[in-house]
Amino acid sequence: MQKYLRELQPDKFDDLIAMNALYRPGPIEYIPNFIARKHGRESVVYDLPIMETYLSSTYGICVYQEQIMLLSQLLAGFGKGDADILRKAMGKKQIAVLDKMKGQFMAGATANGHPEKKLEKIWIDWEAFASYAFNKSHATCYAFVAYQTAYLKAHYPAEYLAGVLTNNQGNIEKVTFFMEECKRMSIPVKGPDVNESEQKFTVNKRGEIRYALAAIKGVGEGVVDTIVEERKKNGLYEDIFDFVRRSNPKSLNKRIMESLVQAGGFDGFESLTSSSNGDDVTLHRATYFAPSDKYDSFMEHLVKYAQAHQGQSGSAAVSLFGEMLDDISIPVPKIPRVEPWTLLNKLNRERDMTGIFLSGHPLDDFRAEIQSFTNCSLDKIEASKGRPIKIAGFVTTVEHRISKTGNGWGKFTIQDYIGQLEIVLFNDDYQRHKFLFEQGAALFITGIYEQRRFNGEWGFRIQDVRQLAGIADSLTQSITLRLALERITPELVEDLDRICTENTGPHSFKIMLLDAANRTSLSMIARERKVNASTQLTAALDRLGLDYKLN
Repeated sequence: MQKYLRELQPDKFDDLIAMNALYRPGPIEYIPNFIARKHGRESVVYDLPIMETYLSSTYGICVYQEQIMLLSQLLAGFGKGDADILRKAMGKKQIAVLDKMKGQFMAGATANGHPEKKLEKIWIDWEAFASYAFNKSHATCYAFVAYQTAYLKAHYPAEYLAGVLTNNQGNIEKVTFFMEECKRMSIPVKGPDVNESEQKFTVNKRGEIRYALAAIKGVGEGVVDTIVEERKKNGLYEDIFDFVRRSNPKSLNKRIMESLVQAGGFDGFESLTSSSNGDDVTLHRATYFAPSDKYDSFMEHLVKYAQAHQGQSGSAAVSLFGEMLDDISIPVPKIPRVEPWTLLNKLNRERDMTGIFLSGHPLDDFRAEIQSFTNCSLDKIEASKGRPIKIAGFVTTVEHRISKTGNGWGKFTIQDYIGQLEIVLFNDDYQRHKFLFEQGAALFITGIYEQRRFNGEWGFRIQDVRQLAGIADSLTQSITLRLALERITPELVEDLDRICTENTGPHSFKIMLLDAANRTSLSMIARERKVNASTQLTAALDRLGLDYKLN
């Protein structure tokens, strides 16, 4: 890292420092001028020629508090103590002190031969600027950290994001935000796994981020240390039976097992042949909660099996011939057969343990529709008051109720990738739409976020509700592919031709060619070819890493 810092040109680093200082209320107004002057599109001017001494490096613009301190000494003869008092007074908006110092500044500067009119302008600019300004040493620290993190994100993105996730693993909102950033950067984030995860978020040999075991609800750091240390000492766990046999009986209990199961920590053991079953059995998450022999659940049976095994190992049983006895009296638990959980049940339990959906999301099949036809995510509802909005989400809670007057009404919660929204339906709206609000249903909803007349509270008033699965067919007229010129290759053209041939249908196919170098674009439409803008088509475009929009 230090090598690359040394290679960074000094003037480039100065610009990073200035950028950090300028992005503040007050100084932010000067950013267009700073950029234009740097690139020669605007002349560098100084209110007074002598000010070039301290403003040449920032193109004639006051950027740092130190510049004001130095200029007050240069123009008005302030001592270093008075210059610092001026900085503090401007920063804290001490009006009485500023009024006194303005007189001192004007008197000293005019005595040095500077025109009063120019001095008035300089003082007004300083007052507007300095209350929010950075000192350069402060901005330098920020710029240094920004450069380091930008370098790491550019060259070691998985490792960088794993570190950021670890640093924020106690804050679900931030974890969710950075998980979305991982998706944007096409960095896979795998769920927790007892054979690969560590205490923190880590990057495996395939460049994938593994979810931290310690970030699972109910699994403490001590338990994680035990799991990881045993794995490093004696190798990977072969199956769930090997795992429980090698676990510390003091730390392995039903509650911890439940947390690991629901978070997906044992998903790596899904394909397992059980000698007691005599055939292949799918060991999915629901299996652990199914009854097993005389036990309420297979999970409880595993815990008892582990305790019995550890007890036998501790007693060091010996035969009549002096040979050690291993596992001859403890049969391996029989794996029960049971149907897997529904996707929504699986994902909800997963979220309860980790705070987020890891192995998928109920809306994943509708990403193209959400990106193309909605105009507001659920976390931005408050910013869309009084405006018609289109939202999408899946139903998480359903409450059907009866009012005191005997009329039915309902309260429903929907959730998208980032936020959630409670929707209350009364009278005709309830009767018309209640059958669509089933738990797990993915819906496309239009309406207005407005104040309710009867209590003045803000709420979402529904205008129309449809199943999200059908809106692509009813709303799509065309699909537009945004394609940079440098991406075009014979192989890509061949792939696109194949995809269009395999997905013929009623929708127009458009391409927008982007020429970044010349800042131009060209829109084209296929006149003799139409496609079916279905999930199958968009999934194929996703696999090619192409940008598109349904229209």
